[in-house]
Amino acid sequence: MNVARVRAYALAPVCTLLSAAGFFLSFGLGDLWWLAWLAPVPVLWYAFGTEQAWRPFIAASLAMALGGCNLFQAYGGILPVPILALAIGAPALSFAASVLGARRVLRALGPLAAMFAFAALWTAFDLLASFSHEGGTVGTPAASQVAAPLLIQTASLVGFLGITFLLGLVPAGMALGLRARSPLAAGIAVAAFAANAAYGQWRMTEAPTASLRVALVESDAAVASVQQADATAALQAVDDYAANIAALREAQVRLIVLPENIARLEAPARELAQARLAAAANRAQATVVAGFNTQTDAGRQNVAWVFTPGAVQVSSYAKRHLVPGLESTRYQPGLAAFAANGIGIEICKDMDFPTTLRADMVASRATLLAVPAWDFGADAWSHARVAILRSVENAVPLARAARDGLLSVNDGYGRLLGRAQSKDGFTVLVADVPLGTSGGRTLYDRIGDVFGWFCVALGAVLIAWAMRRER
Repeated sequence: MNVARVRAYALAPVCTLLSAAGFFLSFGLGDLWWLAWLAPVPVLWYAFGTEQAWRPFIAASLAMALGGCNLFQAYGGILPVPILALAIGAPALSFAASVLGARRVLRALGPLAAMFAFAALWTAFDLLASFSHEGGTVGTPAASQVAAPLLIQTASLVGFLGITFLLGLVPAGMALGLRARSPLAAGIAVAAFAANAAYGQWRMTEAPTASLRVALVESDAAVASVQQADATAALQAVDDYAANIAALREAQVRLIVLPENIARLEAPARELAQARLAAAANRAQATVVAGFNTQTDAGRQNVAWVFTPGAVQVSSYAKRHLVPGLESTRYQPGLAAFAANGIGIEICKDMDFPTTLRADMVASRATLLAVPAWDFGADAWSHARVAILRSVENAVPLARAARDGLLSVNDGYGRLLGRAQSKDGFTVLVADVPLGTSGGRTLYDRIGDVFGWFCVALGAVLIAWAMRRER
């Protein structure tokens, strides 16, 4: 075996492991946003070489699969094995298919077409994944950039898919600049990154027109069973929360958000709990949003109750997107959106579905989103990032209170105004939220996933063109 062949065999595992480490630390439960722009480069550089196609395919799929193993930190032993396998395997195969498609375009049409082919194909797969009833956009690469608000403002134009496209275009340009000696490809990559950052900087200079003081209240210990009805424990949890709500009167808070599914409540404990929370809302002179599960006309549902000061009746919203296996076998999904006094109400996983949020914002014109949630500990920031993406897409501030996770408040540009980790004792997070225009008014609200479908078409056209040129 000659030296060149030995070096070729050695490059495959090196490039695979470098990209895998980058994916592990930036995507999914990873948090190094800047590394996401570099992680695909090694495996793309390898794929754009002269090796047989099956080797880059294995390298690319293995790199993404190894990176996706960070999900075990949060979901291992909790989610059903088939769901977890799909969450790791599907992104790995779609990434590898995008790499092979770009490689084929490179050979037939050159470096510039190849870099756009990779970005378009990866974005196309991300669009198709978003229609999954099980996950939605929970695994989108775009969520990796939420820690850098400057770089995610493109979401207000074309949604999360615009960020995925850039995360494909930039590293593909860098890899082709190195492998194909294409300064133009590298130059376009740098220009695209700079233009995206410049747009973000410009958009985030818009001044707010008003503000609203919001409080998030959560305790991992002040909860009761969500599977068995225990009236004593449930009412004790309600009393603990009610005391913390009433104590916020002097802070002049106008919205208080509690977490998802604090307890299972049945009559007559349900009526007692509602009366006590309504009284606490009146004492605090604030709208209170609280999550429980209870029996409704539609069956057992995961609900958010809204208590408005002075209101005679309690408003109710039922979660529409249920966690596969954990909730889908226990609860009936809700069917309708809900907003109260300009506040849009969603529950946890509802925020993983941009089509749902876009329709809600267009219909309600809400000025703020209140989201009771329940995380899995290790995925606290990871899942909060997906919700913040919806906030930026629709230009609506977000107040999200999660059990076993993160309490976070951000403005309509994704900038964090407050963040705290949940704990056994009560955590109270208060923030003044700047308000601007109401939801449903961004370009993305108007055009939806047009850009995503354009990427589907672009990827298909480039592949077809490359195949025809090869013939």
